[in-house]
Amino acid sequence: MSNTRNAGRKRKLDTKTVRAIISERDKGSSMSELAEKYGVSRQTMSFYIHEVAAEIAVEESIDTETIVRELAYWKRLNRDFNISREELEKYTVRYDYMLDNDIMSAILVDFKSENVVVRNYSNHPLKCAFGAKRNPSWKDFIDFVEDRCVPKCRDHMKVVLRDYNLSSFDPFSIIEKTGGRMAEDNRYIKIYRLGA
Repeated sequence: MSNTRNAGRKRKLDTKTVRAIISERDKGSSMSELAEKYGVSRQTMSFYIHEVAAEIAVEESIDTETIVRELAYWKRLNRDFNISREELEKYTVRYDYMLDNDIMSAILVDFKSENVVVRNYSNHPLKCAFGAKRNPSWKDFIDFVEDRCVPKCRDHMKVVLRDYNLSSFDPFSIIEKTGGRMAEDNRYIKIYRLGA
């Protein structure tokens, strides 16, 4: 990778490697895992992910301000979760379970470790994504997502999947396309991704 400002020492990881790191990070790899894999400290890996990636974006004419705003927004969006910053970095997707214009439950998802953390904004169990459960399991999360999309056993499923432009039943893809909206209620799901 070119050092456009000719500042500091030469970087250990080149542009191609940094792109691979960003891709792995987007797929759920933690900062610690990436640091170990690429033989750098966690602090150095953070620098590559946040600073060097932004410089690459500039070099490739990508809107860096948008990237910075997305990272800042993601951190602000998740500040109500009572978990450490390092733990927070494992979660790359957030699902907000909405009732009209109000958030009932916010769910942070770590697809790699199959782990979820929930923050309920309602005291009423029937309004929350997982009812009275405060520590839902991965199976609870899968069940929640499947409950918010067309049933897998529905008649003429091939037609439904074709309408969604899907080749097979995938509740996550269906939720992305429908927002988890069901005909019989006024609940839906907003999805936020880090760096998306």
